[in-house]
Amino acid sequence: METPCPHGRRPRIVNAHPRTTVLPLRQAAAALWLGAAACGEAPPQAGDADAPFRVGATIDVGAAPHGIRFNPDGDTAWVALSGEGRIAVVDLSESAVVARWEAGDTPLDLVRVEGGWLVSQFRDSTLILLDEEGRIVPGAVWGVGAGPSLFTPGTVRGETWITTEFSDRLWTVDTREGTPRAFQATGDRPYPADVMWDGSHAFVPNLDDGSVSVIDLLNGELDATVEGCPGPPGGALTPDQVTYVVACGGSDEVAFINTASFAITGRVSEGIGPRPFSVVVPGNGRHALVNNAGGSTVSVVDLESRAVVQRLEVGEQPIVLRAHPDGERVFVANELSGTLVELAPAAPESPAPSEGEATLNEVVVLGMIHSGHETSEMFSLEVVRDLVREIDPDYWLTEIPPNRWDRAWAEFQAAGTVEEPRVRRFPEYMEGLFPLSRELEFDVIPTAGWTEPMSDFRAAYLDAYSRDPARAEGWAEYRAAADASAEALAAGASDDPRWIHTDAYDEAYDIRMRTYARLFDADLGPGGWEAINASHWAYIEDGLDRHRGEGVRFLLTYGAGHKGPFLRELRKRDDIALLDVGPFLDRVGAAR
Repeated sequence: METPCPHGRRPRIVNAHPRTTVLPLRQAAAALWLGAAACGEAPPQAGDADAPFRVGATIDVGAAPHGIRFNPDGDTAWVALSGEGRIAVVDLSESAVVARWEAGDTPLDLVRVEGGWLVSQFRDSTLILLDEEGRIVPGAVWGVGAGPSLFTPGTVRGETWITTEFSDRLWTVDTREGTPRAFQATGDRPYPADVMWDGSHAFVPNLDDGSVSVIDLLNGELDATVEGCPGPPGGALTPDQVTYVVACGGSDEVAFINTASFAITGRVSEGIGPRPFSVVVPGNGRHALVNNAGGSTVSVVDLESRAVVQRLEVGEQPIVLRAHPDGERVFVANELSGTLVELAPAAPESPAPSEGEATLNEVVVLGMIHSGHETSEMFSLEVVRDLVREIDPDYWLTEIPPNRWDRAWAEFQAAGTVEEPRVRRFPEYMEGLFPLSRELEFDVIPTAGWTEPMSDFRAAYLDAYSRDPARAEGWAEYRAAADASAEALAAGASDDPRWIHTDAYDEAYDIRMRTYARLFDADLGPGGWEAINASHWAYIEDGLDRHRGEGVRFLLTYGAGHKGPFLRELRKRDDIALLDVGPFLDRVGAAR
């Protein structure tokens, strides 16, 4: 789809990227190129001043390389050589193959498991086990259906996933046991999947269906089938988990799928080569790299402008891309050339000139009572609005998932109201943030790690736990902790903002949640109390890190129960000043 010229960008909305730092915008020349790219000019090549990547080492590895794995230090790579039934062990510091392991029939990929490696056997319809020294373990063979191909790039809580191309399955593999455990049905002829960082969703491109299956892994259900991408052989999630970037091999383009609505939000064809096959998004989240398997190039897509900004010559029939553990480099396996090629970032940008000493940012944490704001007099929506006016934030860190924000904002801009279901349940945003966005100048940073499958799984699990006679003792312990917590919270009114914003309130709330976490967190996975707070905090921390030293003010609003865990993390930082809510409440009271 042709991008209109000039390319515009919606202002005043900031999407944080979890567990990574987003690089600043490039210098003026590069910025000018982004505008030119949107107008269809030729992208820069490797070596050009504005090119974000360069071609590094080229290593001859063997016949038909496919899947690539790295050790945590990133100095060794293991490459599956499907054309010769071996694994090449590559010393990346020397750019040389240092060992070759026998690996069965048509190994397409491998993954580290307890005690060795699982290797897919494409023609044999099996997974086999190699020990730590690369020897085939006799009898360690598991049938998984015809055409096991590539494992997911990463693992989640000891699990990874692999598709079987000709049996239409997505297998869950237990890396601690080293065995395939269960499978979900996919569309017709699935290609390698990617899975969200919390293990809630798998995105599976179905080559023959021209679709992407979105599978709820926690509840074992098909969430959606996204059509409109001819012949998709691969894709990757962005680090912020907002977008799945899928290669459409049948139409020589890439498409962008929102991970909450599952709608296609855009396409790029200009600058994509023949038969795009694999996609990888390195750790900074700025670019997606797409290999063009019908030729010899990799296209570099700028994810902000959604335009191809570079084409790199890498070798004949680039087939698999994998990101290096350093979060910067990407390696390409070229099937016909038999090579492994390093793509490295161009020379690092010069740091922006300092305009003086860094200034502490200010942070105000408001604990919300959600629907309680609609009935409370002490902490009404009017009080919330007045508090925000008094705080006057530069950035508002919100309990809104990043992948749901764009829809909510677009709906508000178009109709003055919001239908996005997750956002609608927060009165403090519906009656606070959105109307105040027309009055105050603040940027919104959505930071919630919540997903619907996580919520559904948690609700079903707790309901089953509460009814299970074998777990009656545990449930009684939890109920006792909840009662003790409620008694401690009753020291103040539940809707009194002064009581809510005390350490004593946080300590009272923690009585219940400490027991909750001990009893349930291991089974709840991403929906556990500690896990969900860690998920929220990753987005919050990234937002704070991106504006370190700017001397700006952040407002953080979450349900009051989350306030304690966040304050404990905020108090560890030396680059912020935590502001007490009391003086703002005093001024609101005086104004009223």
